[in-house]
Amino acid sequence: MHSEPDNAALPLDPETCRQARLARDSRFDGEFFLAVRTTGIYCRPVCPARPPAEKNVTYYRSATEAAAAGFRPCLRCRPESAPLSPAWLGSATTVRRALALIEAGALNDGPVEALAERLGVGERYLRKLFQRELGASPLSVAQNQRLLFARKLLAETSMPITDIAFAAGFGSVRRFNSAVQESFRTTPGRLRGRKKRTVPEGEITLQLQYRPPYDWDGVLGFFARHAIEGVDAVTDGYYHRRLMLAGEEANLRVCRQADKSALRVHLQVQDPRRLMPLVARLRRVFDLDSHPRAIAGHLGRDPALASLLQRFPGVRSPVHWSLFEAAVRTVAGQQVSVSGARTVCARLVAHSGSRGFPDPAVLAALPDSAYAMPGRRRETLRGVCALFARDEDEPTVEQLAALPGIGPWTIDMVAMRGRGDSDRFPAADLGLQRAWEALPATDQSTAPRASDWSPWGSYAANLLWRSL
Repeated sequence: MHSEPDNAALPLDPETCRQARLARDSRFDGEFFLAVRTTGIYCRPVCPARPPAEKNVTYYRSATEAAAAGFRPCLRCRPESAPLSPAWLGSATTVRRALALIEAGALNDGPVEALAERLGVGERYLRKLFQRELGASPLSVAQNQRLLFARKLLAETSMPITDIAFAAGFGSVRRFNSAVQESFRTTPGRLRGRKKRTVPEGEITLQLQYRPPYDWDGVLGFFARHAIEGVDAVTDGYYHRRLMLAGEEANLRVCRQADKSALRVHLQVQDPRRLMPLVARLRRVFDLDSHPRAIAGHLGRDPALASLLQRFPGVRSPVHWSLFEAAVRTVAGQQVSVSGARTVCARLVAHSGSRGFPDPAVLAALPDSAYAMPGRRRETLRGVCALFARDEDEPTVEQLAALPGIGPWTIDMVAMRGRGDSDRFPAADLGLQRAWEALPATDQSTAPRASDWSPWGSYAANLLWRSL
């Protein structure tokens, strides 16, 4: 998850919000929502509809807050398409983790009690935290997520309405129809309209919005350099990935949508219930919910980075598909080049016979001959596989740090590339040192000033790597 500046949790300034909505300023898209009391509808600040009178407007930090107050989402600006509001990122750590799990569908198949147990807190305490931080219950947040995701699928895909109901996490079509009627005052069929969408059979196409600017060339270049044969690839401006979801093969392609601040995703998924967590994962992988204006404003105070920010606006910190995959890639890359690590990982994938990146238990069971690395590193990698294989829930970075052969560089890289931490700077990385020394505005006798870049150390690292 990404931390945001402290002011993300401060009360909204009505005058700033007024100016932003009247100007339809895209920099504020996703940072707040406006609700119109006379119509009962809430919108994004970039909504193309005629601006309402200020006396009829109430501002909210998140779509969830507006929905909890009884407002319906606008059908023109589609609040579900706004980049994730950063407001909740100033909330308690437990709430941040809970929201990430809810976004991935944690309450679609289980009760709040199970979610609280995964977070290591009591159900009553979790409800209290949500009420204090967001003014809404976990179930109301989940219901709003389901409705907005369903609205997105209705607007952007040709999926059957029954499939959309289950993809959005509803237990039945009847419940789906009832929820849509209550929230949107219409039926799913009328909400969809009659627009025809031509896509290959069995494929789902979606748009994933972000706050501009977005350094697509840098992100695509990252995936191209780290692509593993048999798992992922970059060709003709597309990122391709093959993966297994609950035992079923899925395929995806991602490219930049030229006419919008969005990526276009082409998905082939057999079970529609896998769609919501898959989309949530893609947003993390491509770092679509970061705040480029806030990041550039902070890092740009350093003259050494200011010129790089101008060259590469919208720098992102992309992540690998999972914490486990990031850990395997990083351990395989200890003391070797990125190209060497790709070769090692491709050999492991080939020996495993997996469709996509192998599971921990599969990798752990491979013979020594499959590991093209020194014996000590092989045992470290086997230890990583064993840790992930025996825990039902994903282990923490701190648990990884306790394993033999896992040092500070490895932990920083795994936290950055697996968990999406925003403030990791692996200062011992040779590539970062070379990039720093190549900058004309730096004193080469001093080390990079990672402490000055907090809480955006990961973005400073990606910016320096990008300069190479």
